[in-house]
Amino acid sequence: MRRRALLASALAALALAACRGLGGADAPPAYWPDRFGYYAFRKTHPDLVEPNYLPFMAHAVPLGGGRGHALVFCHWERERFPLPVYVEPPAIPEALQQFSPVAPGAYVAAVEAAFDGWERELEGLVRFRRVARAADAALRVRLQGEVAPAPEPSVSVLGRIRLGRACRVRGAPGEDRLEVEFQAEELRIYVADDHGLLNPDQVERVALHELGHALGMRGHSPVPVDLMFPTARDNPLLRGPSEEDVNSFVSLYSLPSGTIYVRLEPGSDAPRQERAAGPPPGPPLLAAAPHVDARFGYELRIPEGWQRVESERGVIAADGLAWDYDATFQVIVRGYGALAEYLERYGAVHVGGGRVVERRPLEVDGRPAIRMLVVGRAGPMVEELTFIEVGDGRVLVVIADCPSRSYEAYRPWFAATLASLEIRSLAPRRAEPWSGPR
Repeated sequence: MRRRALLASALAALALAACRGLGGADAPPAYWPDRFGYYAFRKTHPDLVEPNYLPFMAHAVPLGGGRGHALVFCHWERERFPLPVYVEPPAIPEALQQFSPVAPGAYVAAVEAAFDGWERELEGLVRFRRVARAADAALRVRLQGEVAPAPEPSVSVLGRIRLGRACRVRGAPGEDRLEVEFQAEELRIYVADDHGLLNPDQVERVALHELGHALGMRGHSPVPVDLMFPTARDNPLLRGPSEEDVNSFVSLYSLPSGTIYVRLEPGSDAPRQERAAGPPPGPPLLAAAPHVDARFGYELRIPEGWQRVESERGVIAADGLAWDYDATFQVIVRGYGALAEYLERYGAVHVGGGRVVERRPLEVDGRPAIRMLVVGRAGPMVEELTFIEVGDGRVLVVIADCPSRSYEAYRPWFAATLASLEIRSLAPRRAEPWSGPR
């Protein structure tokens, strides 16, 4: 998440994917979501749940009459729920059942668990009911008892759904909304790859991802830890939608189907808004209320207006959005008793291919720490790395980064945020050193 250079190609590919499906001369101009377009949309829709990846959910549809295209949000209308769904069991050939056989019913149960998972995560915002015949279903899930196609070596396409014409314009466009109908009729899930039959848990992850598309997400999340990232289906640690996945669908269904995100003029790419890199002028402004992390025993005040995302081991604050930002400030908590031990194991990893231009000891909240300044690890970026020994089995790793050209402007903001850090005892009853995640 911290590497804009790593995200750039993914953003381009995902944004283009969101605009595909029309083909030929009818294809829309390329559009890359950015935070400024999202901010403009949010001004007129202030009730969106954040953080979210709403721009990556939009469908590109032609406006007709040479008026170009629009990116619109499409989803099932509320009156369609509970949505009738049918799951077709796989016909598995004997050749695939020779080693570690799996009953077809186990895969059906996995898909049904995925339906239940979305109902639970979205707290009843979407609901499903099983029907006994495919003809009675609005959405049909076909379990394919065959090896999934592999367009590239070691890459299997385990799920497929056609969304190119899922959002259909039914009436003349208004100022900020089109009359549309959303219809995702069928998705396919393969139960085998080149290594043989998948586990039902793997099929459930594939089904969760594909059902996300069937609920209205045209593109993919730009962040790898999300269920709706293109390869999230292959992540064995992923158990369900992330908070950002959930926020995206809650935001999607808070908008009337057909709401226009942006209009794309014919024959030209949508302009990208820009502003000068760096924070606003003047002294650093921190949020009045601190961010308190009871999980790991610390609190700090995040720069005012920065987006905050809790991570598995701490927090990330971004000047911008998770997928388009100018700077980030992160706190990561690791289970190590001594700072020297942690740096011996991970110091080189933090430097990577970059160059250390400064290294010095300091104190943070009365605790010993080491500061390293690294340049060139990810293109023209500067990283301030502060490693803090808590003394109870924890090491806090604080990472602040931004482009080299704006480092002098951001440095006071990084310093003010770090100075606000207060480290607390996790629990008085703990007799042993904290042995959290390594």
